[in-house]
Amino acid sequence: MADRLIYFISANHERSSIAEGWASRLFIPGTVFKSAGWTDAKKNPFTLQAMQEISIDIASITPYRISESDLRKADVIVIIQDPEKDEAISIHPSFSDKVINWNIVNPAKRADDPFAKWAMFQEICDEIALKIRELEKDLSASAV
Repeated sequence: MADRLIYFISANHERSSIAEGWASRLFIPGTVFKSAGWTDAKKNPFTLQAMQEISIDIASITPYRISESDLRKADVIVIIQDPEKDEAISIHPSFSDKVINWNIVNPAKRADDPFAKWAMFQEICDEIALKIRELEKDLSASAV
């Protein structure tokens, strides 16, 4: 069975790297999970700390900006964005049958206070974990 490629994309790779970290815990044979940024790619220390708190190390995930070539190779494209705060991620219509949208707040743009921002990173970490569990069910069902 050929590998099925699932891309997680967020504005700057923070939420998508969390998704890749959670997805790394899944065992779905023939499936590869990757993450990327849409507008830029960087690491926020809160992203790493929130995942370390649950014993998932995402420090080795290299942030990078996704290309159209990557999108062509993808079987599923999960767009993670905060519709109120992020710049819209607009995917070419030819990829629309591959796209799943997750509306998840962008903690870096929602809070200025470091304590509030940290709490938001922890919350979105949990929210993304739930979304990954739903995705796992969908991917496992479609593999049958």
